[in-house]
Amino acid sequence: MITARYRVAQLRLALTGMAMILIASAQNQYERARASGDRGSESVEKAVLVAIGLAVAVGLGFAIRAAVQNYQSQIQ
Repeated sequence: MITARYRVAQLRLALTGMAMILIASAQNQYERARASGDRGSESVEKAVLVAIGLAVAVGLGFAIRAAVQNYQSQIQ
């Protein structure tokens, strides 16, 4: 049986991985923009919008998961 601590550890690892991927992607985008001589105002704006969208998606995921766990006994 999978315990709650195991699930929390899995969630932490997944979120850490997602954060690392996001940071690496943003850094790669920044380096490419600098190498091309572009000031990157559009690239930076797009990266910020993507980061905000990802944060909203992760937040919604947490909220939905918390609601399901909170009301799981009533659902069954």
